[in-house]
Amino acid sequence: MKILLVAVLLLLQTSPFFSSEQKGQPEEFAPEEFFSEWGGSGFYQELDLPGAEREEVVPYRNRWMTGWGRAELKAILENGYKYRHYVKKRLAQEGLPSCLEYIPVIESSYKPLAKPQSGKSVGLWQFMENSIENYLRKTKWIDERRDPWKSTDAAIKKLKANHKQFGDWLLAIAAYNCGAGAVKRALKKSPQKTFWALAKNKLIPDHAIAYVPNLLAVCDLAQNAEYYKIDLPQAFYDPSTYSPLDDFDSLEVKQAISLKALANEMRVDEKLLHELNPALLYGVTPPDEEYLLRLPAGTRAAAEDAIFCIMLKGDFADN
Repeated sequence: MKILLVAVLLLLQTSPFFSSEQKGQPEEFAPEEFFSEWGGSGFYQELDLPGAEREEVVPYRNRWMTGWGRAELKAILENGYKYRHYVKKRLAQEGLPSCLEYIPVIESSYKPLAKPQSGKSVGLWQFMENSIENYLRKTKWIDERRDPWKSTDAAIKKLKANHKQFGDWLLAIAAYNCGAGAVKRALKKSPQKTFWALAKNKLIPDHAIAYVPNLLAVCDLAQNAEYYKIDLPQAFYDPSTYSPLDDFDSLEVKQAISLKALANEMRVDEKLLHELNPALLYGVTPPDEEYLLRLPAGTRAAAEDAIFCIMLKGDFADN
């Protein structure tokens, strides 16, 4: 009888109907499952873009894993915190891969006024002047490529258009770097319609070949920082977090107003006004068109009064 009872108990314990999950007990894992080959802990988070495990990504990941590489990546992500929250939010709202947040790491080190020596591209997302039609505006007075909010929205539109055209995110990202025309021509020459095939056969420029695996390496490290034992800022979008540039007021201005004069009249930090309005090339609103001026949160009424006083004094265009 005792033998029969023991057998029944063993059968019940091994039955799927009495699993630890259904009994409300946590599953047990061996301690070694929490440690990676890099010495980090925790489980690996799969990316929402494919390819991070490929050998083409390894050299770029190893580069960022060096001492100076870690320090550089941490500094870029920390310095860009003012804008990263907006980028994360917009990607989440549009249902786009979170990995796209790291394109500005590669493009501009998350600096909204970044401009390479060539001078052909500008801003967080490094738009070239010949590629901004239907996305951004550039006039004598303003360059919206310098605006992190407008350029982020423009980059999202462009990436979505690329993805619609090619049906593949890695090809869409490569097209962002070297142009949709270059990718389209390369695909015509390749039996395999993948980024990796184009890269292997050198059908796209070298900078585009390096661009995608470098992006995957950065995203992999940022989203699996604990696994790789690397100290980096929070990777995923959290609606409860706050950036000092997340909230602002706006006011439509119909004449040239100097940010310097406005800051003095409002008694606010001039640097903050410039940060909120980086598209203004000379720190002055355009004299020949309406311009939506960004202001520190809660200061719209004060700005209206300040502009009225500036115009009475006649120094509205004093820069």
